[in-house]
Amino acid sequence: MDVVANTVVVIRTISFSQSVDSFTLSYVGSTMRVAIVGAGVIGLSSAVCIQSEVPGAEVTIIAELTDVHTTSDGAAGFFHPGHISADNAADARQWLKDSAEHFWKLCYTEDAVDYGIFEMSGYAFSNTNWDVVEKMGHETVPDGELGVKNYRRLTDSELSKFSGGPWRCGAFKTTLITEPRIMMVQLNKQFLANNGSFLRQKLDSLADLVGQFDVVVNCSGLGARTLVGDKSVYPIRGQVARLNAPWLKHFYHVEHDIYMLPNRDAVVVGGCRQENNWSTELCDADREHFLKKNAELFPSIKRAPIVREWVGLRPGRPTVRLELEEMQFPGDKVLPVIHNYGHGGNGITLSWGCGRHVARIVQQLEQNK
Repeated sequence: MDVVANTVVVIRTISFSQSVDSFTLSYVGSTMRVAIVGAGVIGLSSAVCIQSEVPGAEVTIIAELTDVHTTSDGAAGFFHPGHISADNAADARQWLKDSAEHFWKLCYTEDAVDYGIFEMSGYAFSNTNWDVVEKMGHETVPDGELGVKNYRRLTDSELSKFSGGPWRCGAFKTTLITEPRIMMVQLNKQFLANNGSFLRQKLDSLADLVGQFDVVVNCSGLGARTLVGDKSVYPIRGQVARLNAPWLKHFYHVEHDIYMLPNRDAVVVGGCRQENNWSTELCDADREHFLKKNAELFPSIKRAPIVREWVGLRPGRPTVRLELEEMQFPGDKVLPVIHNYGHGGNGITLSWGCGRHVARIVQQLEQNK
């Protein structure tokens, strides 16, 4: 791990799958002060989970950008347990399982409306092979365990009825839409109702938090490149358009990041996945490409007006980083930091599972005081 020169020394790093029993936390008073850096869905979920698992903790979210200015705001919220890279495969599977369990349970409550969560069935297609289709949100696991239900391969007869082909492979499945624009508003309310607080601030260094907080949770996404010097973090540019197409009742997901995902008041149509592209400007060529490809599959969207467009930079990384790090700053000041970033396009899908695991680490640290 590269770190900013002359700023911080990493004393030791403990991954989630390792025990933190050897880590002794020392703080003044009876209240643990926890700072969450980042106000996207990863930061908000981590904060709310900590409040639940460590009720006595005093939790503050520190962020320069909030709400509609975060990457999470523009996402469609498709619960899509595809390929997830983690240093420990068992960890990644647990993150998915915890998220799926939480969101499915919430889906069948009256609060689902407030959180923007609803069940959605649809289709995945490929002109390549079955492996591609099955990686687009399916694994051979008990029905619903990792978020996907009712998975089945489409027959050749069924595939022949869809436009945009001929398709070699296709599948039907049921999953969840968790609209982040709605869910984040509710998470904000929940966080504040539990006595959480927000601090609108741009951090240049975690050293600014030494002495003010006992534990820091780093959910800075792309900001981790500068905040903790992690140069393995890179942008994955995405662009979508929201269409007024209320007649579209299923999702459609095609390889190469082509998709139509119904939300509550619009259909999110995309997209692209451009690694190391830092541009946040709308691109006419990208829009024309994904609208054309989606119209080949579902021609009626040609008549659907665009109601909103969005560009966002997903925080890519070779593996998701979720681990505890003991950092030493000038003056022998030590700060425990739990990193939780690098989720790429899986931020919504992993948000609650990773948040719960962050909370468990905080809980263990409190018990080790």
